[in-house]
Amino acid sequence: MHGRYGWRTVLGWPRAAFAATTFAGATALAIGTLTLHDSTARYAAVILLIGVCGLAAGVVVQLRHVLTHPVVADDEVSLTADVMMRVDDARAGAAPTAVWSVWSLPVVSVFSTAFGWWNAAWLAFIVLSVIAQALIEARTERSAMVARHVVSAP
Repeated sequence: MHGRYGWRTVLGWPRAAFAATTFAGATALAIGTLTLHDSTARYAAVILLIGVCGLAAGVVVQLRHVLTHPVVADDEVSLTADVMMRVDDARAGAAPTAVWSVWSLPVVSVFSTAFGWWNAAWLAFIVLSVIAQALIEARTERSAMVARHVVSAP
């Protein structure tokens, strides 16, 4: 397979679903906060929404680049290295660590208020995301194995 690779090859269903769920969860929490009467919480939610939208756009652009960049490989070793790098780049770009970090500013700004469900939801979101990330990492093939399967495919 010396052509372009699809997102299922370089990213896979579990990571794609996890990335979409992470962005959707962050967006839902922020939108839910916009309905409150606490101006500090609403301000934090606006910052979070802007950050999440920017991150989502960045992930889409990076994944598009990984998927559309031409393959430059003359032999099996070069092709294997190319696929491994694409898989690693796609996985790193879709990892939720950026979404987790964009939470820091809004959370810091509302931690001191009596806004209990925001804090509980944020902590649950992070803890569940970390557990899901660990399970996905443990259960999916390493980039070297993906590359070997792609290179050996007819």
